[in-house]
Amino acid sequence: QKTGINAEYGGSGAGFYVNATEEPWKTNYRMYSYVTGELPKLIQSNFNVNISKSAISGHSMGGHGALIAALKNPGKYKCVSVYAPIANPSECPWGVKAFYWFSRRK
Repeated sequence: QKTGINAEYGGSGAGFYVNATEEPWKTNYRMYSYVTGELPKLIQSNFNVNISKSAISGHSMGGHGALIAALKNPGKYKCVSVYAPIANPSECPWGVKAFYWFSRRK
């Protein structure tokens, strides 16, 4: 599956906490890997934290990302909290627009 950048308008910002798969973004737009891997390691190396008690949260598009991160990594997070998440994007006007844009990408 090709993952572009910002599904909202086909723009240039990273969205949905995914790892981009297309040039020129795939090298640096690796938001899923950053949030689930690099960021926790960075926090643990700089702060006195117990990484086994991690939680993840997000709002809107970030809520969708938090849900996906938690579902793809069972047991990694003690808690997942989301606020107005885009939980069912195929059933809202914004999501329909995003999926339409993605389906037309080559």
